[in-house]
Amino acid sequence: MPLMRFRHVLATLTIVGLAACSPQVATHGNLVDPDALAKIEPGRSDQSTVLSLLGSPSTRGNFNEPTWYYIGQKTKRQAFYRPETIERKVIYIDFEPAGTVKSIGSLDIEDGSKIAFVTRETPTAGQRVTLIKQLIGNIGRFNTTDNQ
Repeated sequence: MPLMRFRHVLATLTIVGLAACSPQVATHGNLVDPDALAKIEPGRSDQSTVLSLLGSPSTRGNFNEPTWYYIGQKTKRQAFYRPETIERKVIYIDFEPAGTVKSIGSLDIEDGSKIAFVTRETPTAGQRVTLIKQLIGNIGRFNTTDNQ
């Protein structure tokens, strides 16, 4: 009986361990349904139609620019590794001043570009004060006599 119980516990731990290592896929933002997007026709559809088919946009254009953006991505994370972006989609819809759809476009993950971070430091005016310079610089600064 104890051997049978040990096997059950070992099998359960193995299954739980393997499940913990399986990749977790998460969706962030608004990934537009291709069928709903196909129903939008430039020159015929208006903002209310787009709103009813796709929902509210992730963001709108700046400075009263009549463009709506639908931004979404899927990420995959396995165990303790960093999440990896497996799909990114940006759908943008331009509108005429009257509110009808002017054009529809999309951008994928391949259209993005990697940002190269600069690791240099910006020099500042003045000198760099170390602990030893601070200790030596404070000698003789303090008055030990009480001025009462």
